[in-house]
Amino acid sequence: MKRLTFFLIAIIGIGLMSSCEKKEATPVLDMGQATPAGITEPASESQFILAEATADSIMTTFKWSATKYNLDDLEATKYSLQIDLADSNFVNARELVNTTETSFAITESEMNSIVMSMGLEADVAGMVEIRIYSFLNTETDVSELYSDRISMTITPYSGVVEFAKLWVPGDYQGWAPADAPNVFDFDGDGIYNGYIFFPEGGSFEFKFTSDPDWDHTNYGAGVEPGTLDIDAGAGNLIVPGPGGYHLEIDINNLTWNYGDAVENWGVIGEWLAWTDDIDMVYDPINQYLSVTVEDIPAAENQRFKFRANDAWDVNLGSLDPPDGVTLSPGGPDIPIPDGGTITFILRFTGPEPTYEIIK
Repeated sequence: MKRLTFFLIAIIGIGLMSSCEKKEATPVLDMGQATPAGITEPASESQFILAEATADSIMTTFKWSATKYNLDDLEATKYSLQIDLADSNFVNARELVNTTETSFAITESEMNSIVMSMGLEADVAGMVEIRIYSFLNTETDVSELYSDRISMTITPYSGVVEFAKLWVPGDYQGWAPADAPNVFDFDGDGIYNGYIFFPEGGSFEFKFTSDPDWDHTNYGAGVEPGTLDIDAGAGNLIVPGPGGYHLEIDINNLTWNYGDAVENWGVIGEWLAWTDDIDMVYDPINQYLSVTVEDIPAAENQRFKFRANDAWDVNLGSLDPPDGVTLSPGGPDIPIPDGGTITFILRFTGPEPTYEIIK
């Protein structure tokens, strides 16, 4: 009987221990115990004067302390280094880098492109602010933290590069070379490229001219398709129909082409469920495509891309990491600042396509 009693007591004791073990609390992320990242370099109120002569030099290396959470064994912390104009409360923050590291080096040319696109004037000192946004993942905002901001004074340079260009007068714009859009030779090899939009109506005929008039070298149709002739009496060139074309002209070999297919561009994004594009309109004077969209909902995951012909075969996203200006074929989605009414601008007037978003 004593043995039986002892045995029962032992079983009950094990059961109680097991019950206690099951009631142990699961560790919980407590943001009250978290410490945000802190920018350690450069010092706040640092001043930088950028110059084209040193464009490829490192302007500065941003360094910051790691964000600390109260739990171990978490996934790697992500850091978004953000910049915006001073006293703007980061409403139009640009991302300099998204990384799991705690440092980032940026060149003078990279910073110059970003601050110029933000509205700083060339050769004029302007104030910006920098902060670190840290998080564990994008599925929830529970782990989000922001560092204290630092201020910097940056004097950008104009950075205006004059590329060799040809004019593209045609029936679509009244055969007026002085008012015609351009194609550009971006690397001095005699091959010119550019995006030209031909509206509906008319003959879709055009020529290339070396100057904004008819008094210099004019490039018309050669005997064979895809060839050029600089004789004053050469016939007109022609594209198949309305729409946007990436024209290419090789003045060394006197050849030209209009790319694989017409490209009519639009904007697509999260607020459109990534299904329906909003068509962009070509401005032949400023030579860009644009569209203004109203009432875009503000959301953490609000993003967009540019794509051609209402399909994903040809699409443009940001660089990786993004610079807030340059586009890359098939690149990552581009964040939208806080929703609202936004004008989207797409340009093909540089070595790489670029974009601008105006809120």
